[in-house]
Amino acid sequence: MNRIRFRFSCGKELRFLSHLDLLRLLQRAMRRAGLPLAYTHGFSPRLKLSLAAPLPVGVTASKEYGEVFLVEPLSPASFRRRLEGQLPRGLLLTGAAAVPAGRPPLAAVVNAALYHAAWKSGLPAPAAPVLQKALDKLLARPVIMVRRLGKGGKITSKDVRPYIFSAGLLPPGEQALTVRLLLQVGSKGGLSPSRFLEQLVPKVDRGGVEQCWQVHRQGLYICKEHLIDPFPEGGEINDGQKNFSEL
Repeated sequence: MNRIRFRFSCGKELRFLSHLDLLRLLQRAMRRAGLPLAYTHGFSPRLKLSLAAPLPVGVTASKEYGEVFLVEPLSPASFRRRLEGQLPRGLLLTGAAAVPAGRPPLAAVVNAALYHAAWKSGLPAPAAPVLQKALDKLLARPVIMVRRLGKGGKITSKDVRPYIFSAGLLPPGEQALTVRLLLQVGSKGGLSPSRFLEQLVPKVDRGGVEQCWQVHRQGLYICKEHLIDPFPEGGEINDGQKNFSEL
């Protein structure tokens, strides 16, 4: 059984799709493309398709990743060519590669997401020095408690400070005031960019974060001593590394 890892971008046309909606969209596109798809066994077979990490609703993205199993050999080039014509506007397939046997699934190893949150034009923005001071103060806190709505409507609190790998302001330039966030994602816990921005600018009411900030996910990574790109440029699945400062 072959496994193909693919990379794609999500534009503003699809930014309000949920994670499940995005999965359904890809499933339907792959079926229309006539790909030799593999399914699970049992009473209700499911397509063996997974994405590295859910994309928050309202967020656009440059480098998202997925994996799908095929029952027949198919080159990455053929996979990409057949699938590209079935994708809607706003979703662009940017790469595909065969995954060597024995490699763990993407969702088990991808644990970091890089975001750029830009203040929307036309709105009164906080001064950069003021925002930098608030950022320094937030990151200096050993504990950052965030309230979450759990099962049955129960409200719980969680310390999210361990989920913040790094954060800072991008140098001033032509772009709007922009915060760069490297946050943890995955099954071991994570933090959404909107929750971080709520803590950074607490005067912005809940729901107002989306009105003030335009968030874009630059990429997903495997965070160890360095950041490892799960799909380096060139399409080979290897251990291409990046330092935090390179992003």
